[in-house]
Amino acid sequence: MTRRPARLAVLLVSALLMGGCFSESSGRNDPTDRSLLVGQTCADLVVLGARGSTQDPDLNFGVGTEVRLTVEQLARRLHQRSDTTLRIEAIRYDSSKTATLEAYQDHVARGARMMTSRLDTLGQRCPDSRFALVGFSQGAQVVHAASVDVSASEARRVALVAMIADPRRNPSDDIVQWSYAAAPVTGHGRLGSGTPIDPDLRRSAIALCVEGDEICNDQGAPGGPPSATHKHFYEQESSARATARQLDRILARSGV
Repeated sequence: MTRRPARLAVLLVSALLMGGCFSESSGRNDPTDRSLLVGQTCADLVVLGARGSTQDPDLNFGVGTEVRLTVEQLARRLHQRSDTTLRIEAIRYDSSKTATLEAYQDHVARGARMMTSRLDTLGQRCPDSRFALVGFSQGAQVVHAASVDVSASEARRVALVAMIADPRRNPSDDIVQWSYAAAPVTGHGRLGSGTPIDPDLRRSAIALCVEGDEICNDQGAPGGPPSATHKHFYEQESSARATARQLDRILARSGV
């Protein structure tokens, strides 16, 4: 009679610990995500993802919440229409907080070089793979900078260039501009309009920005911390689905 309660207590503690383990793994390489995202290096579509400023490189596959949720939603859409396999890989550049704009820009430049270098390496190693470059905020600026330096041969393998809340968004660039609403946002990024995307990549490029996000739709002089819209809009499930829907259209147009 005295042993049964003790046994139940042990089982209860074990269940709580297991629950904690599964909760902790959410946002990491969760086993439940394996049907969506594969592990083999040369998947049909390899997403190179870049996280935003100060986002934890050890969570969300190292790509940040916004990119992870969007790519998972994108995988669901792809699997509804094809058997395309998809893998996500983080570009682990330094996105830590910096004291100066110069240091921030240096981090972006280094991240862009890392992205183009990895794209070149994977392009040689995985001749049958297609590639997607996806970033949020500072990570979107990394993608933007990288896309300017992609060679013509590599550009043919890139099916998607997605810049979510790019601080260098250029509203005049001849790429798809998506604003989550009927009316487009008209401001440039907080750091000014960036260099237009390379012509070889324009067919596969999209910039996404919502009204109220001053980082990608700045209407005045730079300054001030990011708004709640910038920090939280794109990580909402409905927003991630809307983002993935637009990215899927680009992929379909690119033959993926």
